[in-house]
Amino acid sequence: MPKILEQPRERILAAARRKLFEDGYSGLSLRGVAGECGIAVGTIYNYFQDKDVLVASVMAEDWMQTLSEMEAGCVSAMTVSDGFTAVYESIRKFAKQYESVWEQFSRAGGSPGVVSSRHGMLRGQIARQLEALLKRLGKEDAALAPLLAEMVLSAAMQPDIGPEQIRALADRLI
Repeated sequence: MPKILEQPRERILAAARRKLFEDGYSGLSLRGVAGECGIAVGTIYNYFQDKDVLVASVMAEDWMQTLSEMEAGCVSAMTVSDGFTAVYESIRKFAKQYESVWEQFSRAGGSPGVVSSRHGMLRGQIARQLEALLKRLGKEDAALAPLLAEMVLSAAMQPDIGPEQIRALADRLI
């Protein structure tokens, strides 16, 4: 009789997250995830096409949490610069969490197309947060949200750009 697994997708994602942060991208294997879950490797393929899709799914869950943090920061912000800083800090935290994963992905021959195809989506999600912030604070610059989102996203990926520069940028531009 086949084994009935409670919440298999969630269990696979949880095991993959643990393995990803313990062993890194290059050390993560579907066989290792399956072993941790006590399932056959084939069961993983019922939910995820391959290792890259599994890793992307783990990252997507964490990104959704990051978006929630951005939204909370923008909703509670009293000034535009407070909101920009909250968005920057959320992105920076996510980027730090996945920095080594991205490095290993690139070294393993990961496709730059995968990264660039997601970039526009992330920028759009960030732009919606900034647009809502600008509208809530009565700023007429909401149409600039995509450009501002790109600047904050890019800045968050640079180790030499800090929140004080984001705050100064917001104060000068808006």
